[in-house]
Amino acid sequence: MLRVSELSLVSITCVFIFSVICQLPRGVWSCALADRTALSSFSNNLSMAIDGWPGAENSTGDCCRWPGVGCRRFGAHDELRVVSLDLAGRGLTSALPSTLARLDMLRVLNLSGNSLHGDLPPALLHMPHLQVLDLSHNNLTGELGGAEPPGAASSLAHVDVSFNTFTSLRASVFYGLPRLRSFSADSNQLAGAVPGSLSACSELEYLNMANNSLHGTLAGLNFSRLTKLRALHLDWNRLSGHLPASLSDCRELRVLNLRHNNLTGQVPPAFRQLQALTFFDIGNNSVTGIAAALRALQECRALAVLILTTNFHGEEMPGGTAAGIRGFPSLRLLGVANCALRGGMPAWLRASARLGVLDLSWNRLGGEVPAWLGGFASLYRIDLSNNELAGEIPVSLARLRSLDGDAPCEQVSMSQYGVRLYNWHVERGQLWYDRYIPPSLELSGNGLVGAIPPELGGLRALNILNLSWNALSGSIPAVLSGLSALQTFDLSNNGLAGEIPAELAGLTFMSSFDVSHNRLSGRIPAAGQFSTFPCSSFAGNPGLRGKYCDGDGGVAGEPEPDGTLLPGGSEMFGLPLWIGVIFGLSATSLFMWLC
Repeated sequence: MLRVSELSLVSITCVFIFSVICQLPRGVWSCALADRTALSSFSNNLSMAIDGWPGAENSTGDCCRWPGVGCRRFGAHDELRVVSLDLAGRGLTSALPSTLARLDMLRVLNLSGNSLHGDLPPALLHMPHLQVLDLSHNNLTGELGGAEPPGAASSLAHVDVSFNTFTSLRASVFYGLPRLRSFSADSNQLAGAVPGSLSACSELEYLNMANNSLHGTLAGLNFSRLTKLRALHLDWNRLSGHLPASLSDCRELRVLNLRHNNLTGQVPPAFRQLQALTFFDIGNNSVTGIAAALRALQECRALAVLILTTNFHGEEMPGGTAAGIRGFPSLRLLGVANCALRGGMPAWLRASARLGVLDLSWNRLGGEVPAWLGGFASLYRIDLSNNELAGEIPVSLARLRSLDGDAPCEQVSMSQYGVRLYNWHVERGQLWYDRYIPPSLELSGNGLVGAIPPELGGLRALNILNLSWNALSGSIPAVLSGLSALQTFDLSNNGLAGEIPAELAGLTFMSSFDVSHNRLSGRIPAAGQFSTFPCSSFAGNPGLRGKYCDGDGGVAGEPEPDGTLLPGGSEMFGLPLWIGVIFGLSATSLFMWLC
């Protein structure tokens, strides 16, 4: 407890401090008049007032107290200056006024997630102290850059104008941004070439201009001056020409995404120098020389995701050491789909001990499904569909440890590379998984023979099992009911016989089931999810019958009182239904006449 003398000292100190505060100039706790004027001008252009700003209830004359406004005092000045303006997601619907450039001490401007429209005033790109400009997810349009103010300097380090409708980039726009570290303009309507002025941004680490209509080559961009670049996203454009060899000078590059362009030529051998590279996607181009590409990229020891889909059309899949390919020890995902590649399953895959996703679908690979595929500890998605594989399904696939359900499956996360999850389907184009790549075994569209290994029933973490369009025979193993996580089950267009196991009705997560065009017979299970499957799922099996569907793909008749259909579906007493009815009526009439 404080003594009297100590209490008196505290009281005297408080009174002194209070008196000093009261003698301070009135403007010491309020924003500068110029800043308030600039913000008021911006507010007056809005269709509705921002709560707490002038024109709304409970507003104050001190703009530093307005929501979204941050202020700071500099040195001995009496006034507070606006250093940040964050009005993201406020429903703002106005043009973007150049008066905001009068906030000459502003460091951060975030107006993302609104409905701002019109042009971007060039002055906003050249404010003397602005470091972060986020105008993403608006309706801004026109040319990005405009005419630079004379003698303008810029401190901008982070610019995000993605998800607008900008149509072009001023060729010299990047010359005035010497401190730029990240630039995002994805998902606009940008046309024209990638400005060569980007080469002047020697501090640039992140560049994203994906999903636009940029065309021309990358030859005018000197990547040798962008040595700090860590991520480059130019996917989903119309770029042509060769991959620039100068990219190999970007030794910090981790993500290179050039998917879905019109690129040609080979992967430069110098790319072997990209030792930090973890993600490489040139899918959906016209690149050639798969053997040379693999020889160069295998030297990128950190490479975890390699997507080469829809390139190298009709080339030979390199087999292994004879082609100078040792493998990819850090690889987690490999996609080489829809290339019409000839040859067999590449033996160099065995060196990719960490592989989790393998997609070699829609090629012309022959031979058998290798038994060594079952030896991977992390492999949880295999797509070898639509090839020319023969032989039986190897029992070793049942030993895939990531699918046995004993431990959580280590998913390949694409979010860490700044890209969406990926899959390919040749008939429907691009497929995108929003959350994760599902555990799958897809062997459809080959020439596989023999029985379905019952051991596959132990893959309890499997979501998709597709063995359709093969020449499989035998029965459907009842132990496949152990696939407790199964969502899609397709055995259509094979030569399977026997009954559909009633135990499969216990697969409560199954939303798609197809056994059409086999030689199945007997009753269709009526319990569980089977009542929800369309009759087309059972078509082409004349021997099938059921409560809801028959084996011809049609809706079955009404059941008898005991819940079963009449045997044969359209017979009575072993005769066609109409003959049976006449026979029954005639017998009844004869009996009554004799009596």
